[in-house]
Amino acid sequence: MSGKVIIFDLGKVVFDYDLNIISKSLSEYSPKKELFEDLETFFYANKELFSDYEKGLISSTDFYQKFLNLLEITNLPYDKFCDIWNNIFTPIQDVMDLIISLSHRYELALLSNTNELHFDYLYKKYPDFFMNFKKLHLSYIMNKRKPDTEIYEEVLKYHNVEPHNMFFTDDNKENVYAAMAVGIKAFSFKNIIKLRQDLECFGIEV
Repeated sequence: MSGKVIIFDLGKVVFDYDLNIISKSLSEYSPKKELFEDLETFFYANKELFSDYEKGLISSTDFYQKFLNLLEITNLPYDKFCDIWNNIFTPIQDVMDLIISLSHRYELALLSNTNELHFDYLYKKYPDFFMNFKKLHLSYIMNKRKPDTEIYEEVLKYHNVEPHNMFFTDDNKENVYAAMAVGIKAFSFKNIIKLRQDLECFGIEV
């Protein structure tokens, strides 16, 4: 190993996702059809609920009940909700292939704002892939979310490296800037071509 640590975000970096799938499926159960015309605005208006769930401050069943209450859905069983909530992911295969290759030579980890249902679903579906990471830094387990400074400091402490020896890629610029603020070499994720270029700039052989 090189003494350098490479940290990946999960959503929109390793796995793409489509919230419109959730919107389309849940709209069939809700009388409030207008909410699904702009789901992003709805999520923002109720961001505290989603933040609390990603921080692990509420359970999956509590989240299910609160979320459905907002949508006035009364006839959707929990197991069916889980299927709808989780069935949104598509692997970004070229990034996954690169991660597998890098794992033989470098220390890799994930740092993700995620929730229990989503990550359990992905881990069970792709168990061998997640073995490529030394550590899974997950917001709902850490009780912290990006871009909070504390989450980056905890990651640095775990890996016991200086910030300039840690590479981090994330599709959210706010998360990238927060990592840079503590000295981490952070880069905005766009696609596999830019990721390879960023890694090479950091001194990683790809």
